[in-house]
Amino acid sequence: MRHVHIHVTGIVQGVGMRPFVYREAMAYSICGWVLNAGDGVHVEAHASGAALDSFVAALSEHAPAAARVERIDVADLEPGAWDTADEQGFRIVASQDQTAHTTLISPDIATCDDCLRELFDPDDRRFHYPFINCTNCGPRFTIIRSLPYDRAATSMDCFPMCPACATEYANPLDRRFHAQPDACFDCGPHITWREAARGVELGNSGATPAVGDTREASDAIIERCVELLAAGGIVAIKGLGGFHLACNAANEQAVTELRRRKRRSNKPLAVMVRSLADAECLCHVDDAERDLLAGSIRPIVLLRRRGAGEGDFSDALELAPSVARDLPELGVMLPYTPLQHLLLAAAETHGMHALIMTSGNLSEEPIETDDDLAWKHLVAAGIADALLGNDRAILSRYDDSVVRVVDGAVMPVRRARGYAPQPLPLPALAGAAPCVLACGPQQKATIALTREDTNAASTCFVSQHIGDVENGATFDAWNAARTRLEDLFDL
Repeated sequence: MRHVHIHVTGIVQGVGMRPFVYREAMAYSICGWVLNAGDGVHVEAHASGAALDSFVAALSEHAPAAARVERIDVADLEPGAWDTADEQGFRIVASQDQTAHTTLISPDIATCDDCLRELFDPDDRRFHYPFINCTNCGPRFTIIRSLPYDRAATSMDCFPMCPACATEYANPLDRRFHAQPDACFDCGPHITWREAARGVELGNSGATPAVGDTREASDAIIERCVELLAAGGIVAIKGLGGFHLACNAANEQAVTELRRRKRRSNKPLAVMVRSLADAECLCHVDDAERDLLAGSIRPIVLLRRRGAGEGDFSDALELAPSVARDLPELGVMLPYTPLQHLLLAAAETHGMHALIMTSGNLSEEPIETDDDLAWKHLVAAGIADALLGNDRAILSRYDDSVVRVVDGAVMPVRRARGYAPQPLPLPALAGAAPCVLACGPQQKATIALTREDTNAASTCFVSQHIGDVENGATFDAWNAARTRLEDLFDL
């Protein structure tokens, strides 16, 4: 029998790694424990040599889809370093924050197929819950406050789990075993609704928002939002990393008015459609582009538009001329949050098959992330007619990523949600400081910070897209992104 300590590094927190380790340990009759720490996942294991070898191999070969295992170090433990109590089974133990914060953090992950099925299943207790998630999907980097990745270190810490969610969270056989953002209508975040006009049914001037704390109330908010969009209105909608400004993409008057209010006269606007079939009615989509549209990242993909009369068009999928004017490409994305899936499904019943989803900000200013500030800057200022928010705080500001496929390769145009801050490998920076700050340009700014690794190489953390650093608000966002990387990764 062997006693070993296993250290797993890479993107191994927020991706269901500990539940995965637990299940693999059960499969190979491993005794011991697993925990999260600032420098990755640690395992102490007791088993026969052959079982341990198979267990360690499985940690990298069968890791969760969202994980990225970069290194597994195995060290034999001295006889006195092993607690004989750990020979009675395998367990997940409390996280430790006594190591350097060198682990990587998963970017936010689009709603998985299992959660999507539950979202639209009338018999499921999370039917139409706008924040459904599991260990395979949901918010990650935009809600994390510090490492290790545990619920108490996220903006979910103010939502104690109800008994039903707590039971799932504690069940090793459940898909939500140790899913940190796990929640439901009874215990989790809820959407809210405020309209600019007084006297409306679900809200007033914004002082007291309507709250979707039941399925019926939540559905009513979504229905009111879609009614307003169908009538030509503009709504500020809270997403994972900030607000979108949404309108009916087929309504030329609404799109033109959005451009006027947002002060975005010429740049193309991105559209969100419900399905790949809808995207293919608008654009040519190859296999690589299809994988991007429907994958776990779901960026805005720049696609070649179809010509007039080309393909199977219907009136429902016609776009307003001013969405992208005469450009040969169109920025298209599919829903990546439960709320977006619910909105697109409801929009379809009102004859809308494409919504404009552009950054919720004035042109050249940072995207809004706070509900009260979004009300002040977007609705009270006359840019949007209503605000669809929620009570889960966004801790990191992230725009949607924009990519283009060139000769089969994915070329980032704007690297943000879903990609950043996944690091890039660098050769050793001989003679450089332990951490180098690279500030980049004034326009389309990002920042980068380097870190020396133990293998004589270096890692480069590239921030999300920040924008043009030409005003105080954007420079504040630039500084916030810098300090966020420094604090999370001890740079």
